[in-house]
Amino acid sequence: MLKIFVEESMSKCSVCGQESPSVDMECPTCGSFSSKLARIIAEQEAREELQTFKGQCKRIFASDDVKQALIDELKLKWSELSKKGVFALFVIFVFVFALIVTVL
Repeated sequence: MLKIFVEESMSKCSVCGQESPSVDMECPTCGSFSSKLARIIAEQEAREELQTFKGQCKRIFASDDVKQALIDELKLKWSELSKKGVFALFVIFVFVFALIVTVL
């Protein structure tokens, strides 16, 4: 019977220095996660934040031309709207305009 042994590469924990197989994402000694896992989690959180309103505002204010970035973001949002969404915005705009006119 032929046995094939796969040599596992070892990696050191960045916190305690304990060596463990590179397939382990969590250090068995101190419980900290590997830097690779931390980097993957940070990248995922950054991608998710870009989809939020806060992330969109950060992206607009971080650009060199804030006015153009805002216009581009509004054009993108407008192109994503369905016909029902456009109609709903139109109705809201007309309703607010009518309220303002009656108050003045």
